[in-house]
Amino acid sequence: MLGAFNLKKYFPVRGSALRNVHVKAVDDVSLIVDKGETLGIVGESGSGKSTLGRLLLRLIEPTSGEVLFDASLDELNEFRQAILSKDTEKVEKMKREYSILSKSPSEMRKLRTRMNMVFQDPYSSIDPRFRIMDVIMEPMISTGYLKGDEARKKVYDLLEEVGLPRNFAMRYPHELSGGQRQRVAIARALATDPDLLVLDEPTSALDVSVQAQILNLLNELKRRKGITMILITHNIAVVSYMANRVAVMYSGKLMEIGDKESVLNNPKHPYTVALISSVPRIGGNRNRIILKGDPPNLINPPRGCTFHPRCPLAFGKCGWTPDEVYEDLNYLIQGKYYDKFGENFRIEMSDDQVKVVGDKEKVDTLKKIIEAEKDKIRSLTSVQEITESGEIKLSEYEEPMGYTEGKGREVFCLLYKN
Repeated sequence: MLGAFNLKKYFPVRGSALRNVHVKAVDDVSLIVDKGETLGIVGESGSGKSTLGRLLLRLIEPTSGEVLFDASLDELNEFRQAILSKDTEKVEKMKREYSILSKSPSEMRKLRTRMNMVFQDPYSSIDPRFRIMDVIMEPMISTGYLKGDEARKKVYDLLEEVGLPRNFAMRYPHELSGGQRQRVAIARALATDPDLLVLDEPTSALDVSVQAQILNLLNELKRRKGITMILITHNIAVVSYMANRVAVMYSGKLMEIGDKESVLNNPKHPYTVALISSVPRIGGNRNRIILKGDPPNLINPPRGCTFHPRCPLAFGKCGWTPDEVYEDLNYLIQGKYYDKFGENFRIEMSDDQVKVVGDKEKVDTLKKIIEAEKDKIRSLTSVQEITESGEIKLSEYEEPMGYTEGKGREVFCLLYKN
């Protein structure tokens, strides 16, 4: 049905004194959605979920990458393989046939009858000046799908389908509750009988009791119409109830993707493990993992794995920088182990290089401390050696790829590199 390949979206930072400063909201994300399934995309706020959803429908233009629509699962996998093997001829041929990014405005208008979105906030996504009739009719009219009496009849049918009385067609949004507005938003998204729906946090602004009603409605619509859905949420319980497959995002990157049971019951990526551990479980014991620090600044995200500064299992090749090692070593020799080093021993940073200044005996002591502390202070796992001149050599870092862990399961973590 739908495939995203190496998709990126970098937003320019307005007012910056420096040129080419961007927020890397979505950074090299690839995924495939099969016809009729529901893919849940989960992650904390700021992980890039909503931006990815808009990119998949071309509501915003990507910085780079490709989105294919209406291709079979075999064709999407074939396209991915063509990218990996650098088969330019096949890539270009399939882009001409299936890419939504190469469509003209008129072609895209026609294509929009087959894909639509339900936005997060029912209070801001519906124009308060329009009656509900006009709100639901708008996509039919703008795409040329239906008009006149046919469109009006369709509005009444859709209101009944989402569980609202027909007389709501003449009301204004302010006369409706939050749950009723979200039902209107769903009716609007269904107005052109789409094959694909992207649902961006469809229940987050609603009361818990109303959330259950909306989720039941979506499940019923999926059962009756066979619509392919992409469900964006931070709520693991919603994904567990609705999705067939789950993709986990962190700081603009994909961490893990696979079928719901395997990802939720046996998470592989350390971030997914921490995320799942935060969900309360009735009648069971679960050790919650508290991550240190905050999500990174996406203007200058960490190199290598973006999760490595907070990862309890990070090791030498995950992307540690000289700055990080310098800061952590200074923390040790100026604090916990100050009595072993004193004032004449120091760590210096120059030209992106960390260097030890002090006598050989204390350098040997530092080596032992690094070995003793590296399980707690993970940046120290990147220290390979301290040379005779005092230069601290660090591991070369790697960018994690999608490593296969069973059928349809990919984990973007160097721990699973074959």
